[in-house]
Amino acid sequence: MVKTGQVIAVFLLSHIGIIFFFYPSLIIESAESSHWLPIAVSFLFFHIMVGIYLKGIRSFGGQKSIISILQEKGRVVALAMLLPVAVYFTVVSIITLRAYAEVVMALFLTSTPLWAIMALLLGIAVYIAYLGLEAILRTALLVVLLAAPIVLFVLFSSFQNADWHYVFPLLDKEALSFSFLGHTAFYKSMLSFSGGFLFLGFIQPAVSYKPSRVLIACICMLPVLLVSVYIPILTYGRTTAALFNLPFLETAETVEITWLMFDRVSMFFMVCLISFIMLLLALIIWMIVRMLRMAVRTPAWMPLLLLAAVIYLVCLLIPDWHVLDRLLWWNAIPRIYSIIVLPIVLAVMGYHYTRKRKAGANG
Repeated sequence: MVKTGQVIAVFLLSHIGIIFFFYPSLIIESAESSHWLPIAVSFLFFHIMVGIYLKGIRSFGGQKSIISILQEKGRVVALAMLLPVAVYFTVVSIITLRAYAEVVMALFLTSTPLWAIMALLLGIAVYIAYLGLEAILRTALLVVLLAAPIVLFVLFSSFQNADWHYVFPLLDKEALSFSFLGHTAFYKSMLSFSGGFLFLGFIQPAVSYKPSRVLIACICMLPVLLVSVYIPILTYGRTTAALFNLPFLETAETVEITWLMFDRVSMFFMVCLISFIMLLLALIIWMIVRMLRMAVRTPAWMPLLLLAAVIYLVCLLIPDWHVLDRLLWWNAIPRIYSIIVLPIVLAVMGYHYTRKRKAGANG
């Protein structure tokens, strides 16, 4: 069944939730000025990888999941190629759950222990993942309808304290030297493109979609990236914005609207981000379970509970943000494999498959 709209909703939400959280501080740290350049480079890289990945999937007729495609090369090959992806997604789940739980505790539930907040967030995500792909797609559509007006309202309101002088210089010698490419923060920011797009290869043939529309929707992420970084810079300046762990949320806290009956607009924005993150966690957990069930044939609930236990226990062992930051860097190799190597390998396999099929038809 063609569900392009729902697929696009999942695609956008699974990235936006992390973008506003991790992306601004890392991009601001990676460059002194001309921040649009590292943003443009990272987005161009992301868009190319999504295009390569979709091209590879499309080469097999668009009716096979990535698991089925790799299993045709043998079960051992499929396991070897998907194991790093499973590891990467597991670490992403741990980082995201632990970080968001701490923010929720700081903003909403100051007297609630961290373990309880993590259990609640993870429990909701695991339940959605257990319900399956249809539940994830429908939830995404509902979240878009409810959250889009709030997110747009907060984004526009956040410009009220902007000083447009901070946007300059637009381009300087340091930016032209692409010095940000030598900064670890730039590569950490790639977590925002956390491989959420890989789900596009897991949902077929159960759900079909139009790849061209997904690529068009991908362009919508560019203004989101720019806004998430430049609103804190325009409000505080680069030097001050670089001091915050969560620059955009700090900026949203400064918004004052006299005619609004609520004091803190940022609370509504944070609620929307939490819903996006729970959807992302559900999607990631669902994909990991699919990969685990390829290795060992068991009922879905068994690997689901095992995975949830591992994620939760590791989150409990993380003492502070410094350990979380190191974990983010240690996950770089699986990240590179998942968002670069795997799409390219799939595209090469698709190219050879197409050539072989054409040769067979001509023969």
